Amino acid sequence: MDESSHLLPRTKADCDAEELAQPRNRRGGWQRNCVAIGAIMMLVFFAISGHRQTVYKTDVSNSEAEEKVRVEFFVMSRCPDAVKMEQAFSRVVDSVHSIMDVQLSFIATPDANATLGAVCKHGEYECRGNIDELCALRHKLDLPSFWRFLGCLNDQMGEIGKGKELALRCASAAGLDTAAFLACTSQEEGRTLFKQSVENALFAGVETSATVYIAGKKRCVEDAGWRECTGGHEPEDFIRDICAAYKGSTQPPSVCAQYPHVL
Repeated sequence: MDESSHLLPRTKADCDAEELAQPRNRRGGWQRNCVAIGAIMMLVFFAISGHRQTVYKTDVSNSEAEEKVRVEFFVMSRCPDAVKMEQAFSRVVDSVHSIMDVQLSFIATPDANATLGAVCKHGEYECRGNIDELCALRHKLDLPSFWRFLGCLNDQMGEIGKGKELALRCASAAGLDTAAFLACTSQEEGRTLFKQSVENALFAGVETSATVYIAGKKRCVEDAGWRECTGGHEPEDFIRDICAAYKGSTQPPSVCAQYPHVL
């Protein structure tokens, strides 16, 4: 018998055998012990099986991405504040994209009866636009190519989500794999990405578009004006903070040298 076998839960058969092996006047104690042990084991089982750990789903799939600075946007694709936030980050992406890991978390209300599994503030067109952006992010060549796609889409915000013509044109102009992009937007992959994205926003408890987190901390909100932007809301301010948050093993972009106090 293994030395650790005494740690295993005792079955009813074990208890019956021990009961018979004991003098009659001690058998009641063994019965009470077995009942107590059984009750404890049941409580532990249900406590473990009842626990569900909430997992913050991410798009990180390798060690290189894990070293990058997570920059997460809580947005809505047809929201003017989101467009303003994304435009502000255009220069940020140009400067420090090599150390950024961008995630989109779309603010919407889950609804199993909705066509796309959620209700979006600006209607179903917005839900479809959200999926377009998530699929472009998933099938991007690199972060700058995704931001070109995003800028192209935002230039015609009123058309976002209305059919595939605009999204395909922007995907092609940004150099994305249009076949993979289109397949994603029209099949289960896109809906799954959207579901996970909405769950992420709910998990984080963010309800305002547009909100940006850098390295897991709320950094700034654009909601009919900039607010809660400790450290500023200019591109240089975001660049500085991303450089400061980067702890990876590869050389950071040269622009980070402008902020020697954060290196």
